[in-house]
Amino acid sequence: KYGLGFALLSAFLWGITPVFEKLGISKVNPLVGVTIRSLGITIILLAVMFFSGRLDELAAVDKTSMLYLIIGGVTAGLLGVWTYFNALKHSPSNMVVPIAASYPLVAMLMSILFLGEKLTLSKGVGTLLIVLGIALL
Repeated sequence: KYGLGFALLSAFLWGITPVFEKLGISKVNPLVGVTIRSLGITIILLAVMFFSGRLDELAAVDKTSMLYLIIGGVTAGLLGVWTYFNALKHSPSNMVVPIAASYPLVAMLMSILFLGEKLTLSKGVGTLLIVLGIALL
């Protein structure tokens, strides 16, 4: 129940975000847009960590976890957002968002290849539905 509320809130927040980002990058280079977006997030996160007394937890993160999280930040938070902003700047958001939101296809394939997860019937059907949904849009 608690998780469902957060999931619905996430869907709402992710749903309204492209509107703000499309408006924000209309007169800005996408790389500058990503920089501004990331800087804002960093300032807010550091303030939250400081005021919640958890800033010291950053120093306690092990090197392997830190490396994987940095790689994830670079691939999604930098490169993914930069390519997304480029697409959003040059194409209609109602076309860009569904295509960009097809990332579960890539995640499923990578999970099977690198994490040893199994492809089940439901995952296969879900993948097919994602592809069909994108084709319809």
